[in-house]
Amino acid sequence: MAQQKEGSAVLNIARLTFMEAGKKKIFFVTIILTLAFLLLYGLGLHFTDKEMAEINAVLGAQLAVQQIVGNQLLGLGLYLSSFMLSLLALMVSVGSIASEVESGLLHAIVSKPIRRRDIVLGKFLGYGLMLTAYSLVLFIMLLLLNWIFNDIALTLLTPANFFYGVFIFVLQPLVLLGLALVFSTSFRTMAAGIITFAFYGLSIVGGFMEQIGALINKTALINTGIVTSLVMPSDALFRKLISVLTNSEANPLSSLTGPMGVGIPPSNAMIVYACLYLVACVGLAVSKFAKKDL
Repeated sequence: MAQQKEGSAVLNIARLTFMEAGKKKIFFVTIILTLAFLLLYGLGLHFTDKEMAEINAVLGAQLAVQQIVGNQLLGLGLYLSSFMLSLLALMVSVGSIASEVESGLLHAIVSKPIRRRDIVLGKFLGYGLMLTAYSLVLFIMLLLLNWIFNDIALTLLTPANFFYGVFIFVLQPLVLLGLALVFSTSFRTMAAGIITFAFYGLSIVGGFMEQIGALINKTALINTGIVTSLVMPSDALFRKLISVLTNSEANPLSSLTGPMGVGIPPSNAMIVYACLYLVACVGLAVSKFAKKDL
């Protein structure tokens, strides 16, 4: 009976959190920006497709060039999509605990027979469901545009890799959500947002350093990128996503796509690590909030 009440509390908080997140202005702004991004990205793919057709008509089939350009465009779309997802995860969740502590709202909640861990788990579940639904729609729309105008980038995409890619794409904002909850239970809203974004920025810089290190064969840069991936694995997830969708093991040209490429594709162990990282973040957030003096 106690377990049923506990589960009911988590689900109720998750439902209320999901509804609250859907009403936030940042969510509507993100939807508008996403639609604008998809429109501009689709136009870019369309004009690039026409340009490549004209080049092929004059010079003949340039399959290598098309493959490189196609992978670059796919990587750019996924990178910008991942960035928007991460910002959404950061903006909607970083104040989930901190802002309610500051406003005194949580004082009324914790005074009721609700465990503190149920509050954290409910908020994670609510925001997680919202981010998952948003991620799925965005990912499908992005691949659909590439399938229409940039199908060469998806030539080697298998059904198994597609579903694996969906999992990785959804995992990206969830990892940031878990980290944001840790800092939201530890600091004030603004401080939590700055620290979380700093971790995200660190992963981006580390990811680029690792790719540059692979390009010029500098072990120090590669190791630096690996360390930052362990601190915050979001960029490593993006690189793994690119390698999965372009099937880099069967496509050597996928490593020649510049900053959006994968000179050194992360292993599947990094995905396992990211999942454990997420679980650890949620567990740490639960532990910190349980001990927090309200």
